[in-house]
Amino acid sequence: MSDDPRPSANRLAQEPSPYLRQHAHNPVDWYPWGEEALARASAEDKPIFLSIGYAACHWCHVMERESFEDPAIAAMLNADFIPIKVDREERPDLDLVYMTAVQVMTGSGGWPLSAFLTPDLEPFFGGTYFPPESRRGMPSFHEVLAAVSDAWQHRRQELEGNAASVASHLAGISNRETGAELNVEWVSHAALAALAAEHDERRGGFGGAPKFPSPSRLFFLLEHARKGDKARSMLARTLDGMAAGGMYDWLGGGFHRYSVDRDWLVPHFEKMLYDNALLARVYGQAGLAFGRGEWVEVARATADYLLREMRGTEGAFFSSTDADSEGYEGRYFTWTRDQVRQTLPPESAELVIAFLALGSNGNVEGEASVLRPARSLSEVAVELTILPEAAVEMLARAREELLAARARRVPPATDDKRLAGWNGMAVWSLAWLGAALPEPRYVEAARRAATFLLDHIQLDGRLVRSWRDGAASGTETLEDVAWVCAGLVQLYEAEGDVRWLASAKELISRRLQHYQGAAGTLYDTPDDGPRLIMRPRNPTDGATPSAAGMLVATLLRLSALTEDEKVREAAERALRAEAAVVSRIPATTTTLLQAAEETRRPPRTLVVVGDPLWEATRRLLAVALREKPAGCALALSPSVPVPAAVTREVPLFLGRESVEDGLARAYLCEGGACRLPIEDPGTLSFALSELPA
Repeated sequence: MSDDPRPSANRLAQEPSPYLRQHAHNPVDWYPWGEEALARASAEDKPIFLSIGYAACHWCHVMERESFEDPAIAAMLNADFIPIKVDREERPDLDLVYMTAVQVMTGSGGWPLSAFLTPDLEPFFGGTYFPPESRRGMPSFHEVLAAVSDAWQHRRQELEGNAASVASHLAGISNRETGAELNVEWVSHAALAALAAEHDERRGGFGGAPKFPSPSRLFFLLEHARKGDKARSMLARTLDGMAAGGMYDWLGGGFHRYSVDRDWLVPHFEKMLYDNALLARVYGQAGLAFGRGEWVEVARATADYLLREMRGTEGAFFSSTDADSEGYEGRYFTWTRDQVRQTLPPESAELVIAFLALGSNGNVEGEASVLRPARSLSEVAVELTILPEAAVEMLARAREELLAARARRVPPATDDKRLAGWNGMAVWSLAWLGAALPEPRYVEAARRAATFLLDHIQLDGRLVRSWRDGAASGTETLEDVAWVCAGLVQLYEAEGDVRWLASAKELISRRLQHYQGAAGTLYDTPDDGPRLIMRPRNPTDGATPSAAGMLVATLLRLSALTEDEKVREAAERALRAEAAVVSRIPATTTTLLQAAEETRRPPRTLVVVGDPLWEATRRLLAVALREKPAGCALALSPSVPVPAAVTREVPLFLGRESVEDGLARAYLCEGGACRLPIEDPGTLSFALSELPA
């Protein structure tokens, strides 16, 4: 007889997703999304209860403890519904469809997502988190289940009418009008004005609490900050605010998901791969572009965190870490004064306590605080009569000791599935950082992750969305194709190995046709993918930059590098298809808008010829990556002379195949007009600064 008090495992125990496995011992008779569950719903004519969440979702865990572990709730779900649990990171297509439906029905959305569907998969009622008891006007989950069950048995026609109405609305979203003209200059000004209206002038960021990092907006501001003071001011205030607040992990590097307050002080403590990959690059690019060494250090610390804590032995990156440990949100990351004193020598402890302004009242809960600098180190050194140089060394040692002590705590759970699209983001970020800083180990990390993507996450001619413990799961989406291609092209630009470019071209030639409709529209799911009640199409930015926008930008760069006009035409068709949306809501479509800005002019290219191992080549490459506009395609020779096979892939090298030993040469062109060859990094920097915005 087993001593395990938990119920016997349900079907989710066999799933590769860590999130689904977290629910494997619920008394709910969960199914994963699949034919078995859908066939049973149809055969028994029962409604489906669809619960969508993810491993790092705090309120998903709360609803599990309160409701899905409750035997009475489980009995209702098992008797009257077909309960299906979905990991939104594994199946973002299902999440997008049913999140859109719940937003249509209720006006809001979030996770956990709770939707009720007909056996034909059409949603008729939904919400997000439901409490175990009714509170503040919100019905209890028990009441919701009882009401839906009663309505299904006695007012079925009304529910099916609701479902038909929602399905019609979803079809309208998927098939909205396409083909308008886009006035890029006017819309860019409108986007900047809209961002300025939302910008928090005192604290940085956009809007009030909760406050999110919004990487897509930061990349848009970064590009405009090179030419405009207002964009530079918004960017700087936001980067300063996030780095100074508790959302940035001062001890271990990396960023938490978002801030629950306007001051960036108290975070929601989960950490996501996509946030950290994107923020590492935006801090690195901005720091190098504007001479802000402290931003570069944030970029390095964030990249180091990814390599240290978020990478598997094979080189691919994990998805996320949880907010909770030992049953409490943030426990792993917060400290009291007494804990600091117990960990550090007395003099170091007092320096840290003064520098971070740790008091008897914490900034999170009780005496606990997130660690964030609150005073200047020089001021604290004077107060404690410590020499400034000694204070710097003491603080560095103290951070190492505190980090080592934190590592001995019970850590938050890690969702260690490897997602294709999110790993593409990591490759895109680390390859750029590694070549621009330069920091070779970042390029090596990008290379290993890219190799994993190409060697392990391809199945039957398409990308597999998710991989864990040798098992592939999920279904390919536009995000995967867009970001894997973007990462491969960026890795080519960082080290000159043409196999990365060839792999991106092959993926585009194989998969683009399955995502792009006749009118140019880029859909989030392929036409050869699983059956859904609608084909989602979402050109807007969210927690990550728009997949459609990122793919368009990558297509434009591929076209410039390979001189393939068909690829450029595909990008321009996609932009025309979404022009009406970009014109209407420019501040939430900045990734597409940034790509559109590159179509106003002939393709811009920068060719660097020289052996990548030569110092002269590395110096020119670092300037090129730091200072070229985002849309300027970069071709780097893999060796000297450039092999004929490389010239066939990248015709930009024709007539530029060689350079004298130890030298490197850059060729900057716009359309058919090229400047004189450049060998001096300072001259290249000046030439890039003169390119029109």
